[in-house]
Amino acid sequence: MPTVAECRKVLGSPCYTPDLVRTAYGIDKLNSSGLSGKGRTVVVYEQVVPDTLGKDLETFSRAMKLPAPDLTVDRYDPAGHIAPFDPKNSQMADVAMEATLDVQMVHMVAPDAKIVVTQIGLPAAVYRPGPPAAPTGQTTGQAAEGALLGAELILDGIADSVTRHHPDAISISFGVEEYSAAGDSGLPARDLTRFSGLLARVVADGVTLVASAGDSGAAPPIGPHGERVRSVSWPASDPSVISLGASRLHLDDRGRRTGPDTVWNDRFGATGGGPSQTFPRPAYQDGVGDRVGTRRGTPDICMDGSASGGTLVYQGFLPAGAGWLPAGGTSEAAPMFAAMIALADQRAGARLGALHGPMYRLESVPGGGIVDITIGNNGPDGYQAVKGYDMASGLGTVDGSAFVPQLVSAAAG
Repeated sequence: MPTVAECRKVLGSPCYTPDLVRTAYGIDKLNSSGLSGKGRTVVVYEQVVPDTLGKDLETFSRAMKLPAPDLTVDRYDPAGHIAPFDPKNSQMADVAMEATLDVQMVHMVAPDAKIVVTQIGLPAAVYRPGPPAAPTGQTTGQAAEGALLGAELILDGIADSVTRHHPDAISISFGVEEYSAAGDSGLPARDLTRFSGLLARVVADGVTLVASAGDSGAAPPIGPHGERVRSVSWPASDPSVISLGASRLHLDDRGRRTGPDTVWNDRFGATGGGPSQTFPRPAYQDGVGDRVGTRRGTPDICMDGSASGGTLVYQGFLPAGAGWLPAGGTSEAAPMFAAMIALADQRAGARLGALHGPMYRLESVPGGGIVDITIGNNGPDGYQAVKGYDMASGLGTVDGSAFVPQLVSAAAG
C-alpha cells in the first residue's frame, strides 16, 4: 500500500491509507469501544459489479487487519439490462471502481456489518463514463429520460431490499439532475415529486437513506449547449434522504490533521450542492432558512471525497494489474456515512430511520460531533463555505467518536 509520501512523489498530491482516514474521523475509537456494526446491514446500489469484488474486499480487509467481510451481491434486473462484466471496457471499469470503493468504505467504517450490494440493470442512456474519482452517474440532456426510468428501477430495488434485508442504511450514488429531469424548464420535476412518497415510507420504516450530492459542483455543464447551470442531484435532494457532500482531508502520515477540512474542489470535480428547484424547505432546515431560502438545501453534511487527496482502495480487475489506487468523490462520502449510521444503530439497539432533525440540532451542541467547514467553494457559480451551514459543505463534517453517541442521544430525545 503506497505511503502518503509515495503518492505525493508519483501523483503530485497525497493519497491516504484507510487507517489514516479511520483515525482522522475517530472511527478507530468507535470500533475499539465495540461499535463495529455487528448485527447491522448496509445496502449499496451499483451499476457494475466486477467479478473480483469479493476477493478485492477480502484483500483490503486483511491489509487493514479487519474482521472477514460479510458480503452479499443481489442483482435486481427485471428488464434484463445487466451485461457481463468486461474489464477491458473502460466505461464498465470506471463504474466498477465505484462498487469497489463503496464496499471497502463501508467495511472500513463498520467492519462487522453485513454489506449487501444490489446491482441495478440501469437503462443504457444512464450509463456514462466519468473521472477516476468514481462518478455518481449524473445525467445530462438526452440521458434524462433514461435516468428517470433508472430512478424508478432503483426505487423498486429499494423496496425489494427493505423487504429482503431490513437494512439499517442504504447508500445511493446514482444521480439525476433536477434541471434535466424538469426538461430545462426551471420548474419542479414532477416525476421526482412523485417518487418522494416512497422514499418517505422507507425512512418511516426505520431505514436511513443516504445519497451522494454529485461530483460536478453546484453548476454542472448540463445546459442546452453544455453550459454550466445551477442544479442539484436527486435522490440526494429529496427531503427524506441525507445528502452527502465531499470535503478534503489534510493529514500527515499518522492521520493527524495538518489543517482544517476544506470543501472538495479540484481538477477531478467538486462537490454538488445548492437549493432544490423541486422540493420546498423541510422543517428540519428552518433553522438555516437564511442560508437555503424557501427550498430544500443540499448537502446536509460532508465526509472525505477529494480525488486529489484520495483514499486508497484495492482492485484486482483492471487489465494493467491488481493494486492500490486512490479514489474519491461524493460516492466515497455516502457509503462512509451510511456505515456510520450502522454504528449509531448498533449503539441504539434499533434502526433510527429519520435523522435529519437530530443532525441539525447537533450543530449548536458543544461536543456534538459536528465540525464546521469554513474554507472553499463548490466550483463555478457555486457557494462559499462560511461559518455555520452553507450549500458548499452543509453542516460541515463529523468527529465520529463524538458524533455517533451524540446522534443516538439526539434521536432518543
